[in-house]
Amino acid sequence: MFQGNPFDVSRRHQRGILVLILTSILIIFTPRLLMSLHSEEFSTELHITPISKNQHWRNETHRWNRRKNPYRKWSSKQKKLRKPTEKFDPNLLSKEEWMSFGLSEKQASVVLKIAKRGIDSNEELQKIKFIPEKVFENIKDFTKYDVKEHSKELSKKPEFEPSNQKLNINQTSEQELMEIKGLGPFYARQIMKYQQSLGGFVRKEQILEVWKMTPEIYAQIQAFIQCEPGNLRKISINTASAEELQAHPYLNWNQANSIVKMRTQKGRFHSIPEIKESVIIDEETFEKVRPYLSL
Repeated sequence: MFQGNPFDVSRRHQRGILVLILTSILIIFTPRLLMSLHSEEFSTELHITPISKNQHWRNETHRWNRRKNPYRKWSSKQKKLRKPTEKFDPNLLSKEEWMSFGLSEKQASVVLKIAKRGIDSNEELQKIKFIPEKVFENIKDFTKYDVKEHSKELSKKPEFEPSNQKLNINQTSEQELMEIKGLGPFYARQIMKYQQSLGGFVRKEQILEVWKMTPEIYAQIQAFIQCEPGNLRKISINTASAEELQAHPYLNWNQANSIVKMRTQKGRFHSIPEIKESVIIDEETFEKVRPYLSL
C-alpha cells in the first residue's frame, strides 16, 4: 500500500505538466492571434479607419430607418412637372389640364373656381396660394391673357337689336344673346357657360355673378332678358359625391365634404334644410343653393 504524500510530484512530472499547460494555451490562443493580425493587415490595405461606438450606432440607426421606410428615398424626390408646349389662357384650362401641370385634384378644383371670376395677369396667378411656386415657375412663360379685348366689345355697335320679346336666359342661345346691344360674343359665351355650370338660372340677377360681368353692362341688357326657371338641373344630396356637389358654383370643397359626412352619419337626409346643421353652411349659402338640390 502506498504510504507517501499524494501531492508530492517529481520534478520530471512538474515539467511535463507545465509543458502541457503551455501547449494548451498556445493551441487555444494562436488561432485568435492569427485572425487578429490578419484583420489588421486587411484594414491597413484598404485604408479602413476603425469606427467609434457612436458612429457605429448612427450607422445602425440609419440602416434601421431605411428598412422601416423603404420608400423614403423615393418620396423625397421631386415630382417631375410637365412643361407646357404652347401658349394657353389659364382661365380656359380644365381640371385635368391643371392636374397635368402638377396640381392635386383638390387644388385644381379650387383654382377652377377662382378662374371663373377671372385671372388677368401672372401677378394674380402667382397670388393663388393653391398653385405651388414650382408649378407657377414652370408655366409662367406660357400664359396669355385675352381679357383686355373684352372691354372693346362695349364699343362695338351690334348689327341689329333683339325684338320687343325678351329672351329667356334659360332657353336662349349664344347667338341670340350676342344680338343684345352692349353684350358681345365674350359675355354671351360666359353667360351660357355659367348657366350650364349652375344648372339653370333661378333669377336674372344671377347674371351679375358671371365672370367679368359689371353692373354697367347688366344695366344695359337687363331690359332685354327675363328668367323662367323651367327645369333646373338638380343634385341629389342623398346620392351625390363630394366632387359632384363641389362642382356647383355655390358650394366649396369643405361644404360639399361636410354634406357627405353628415349623410354618412344620418344614413340619409329626409329634408333639404338638414344640411344647415353643418356649421360651415350659412343661411345665405343655403338659400342660394337650395333650388339646385333634391333628396
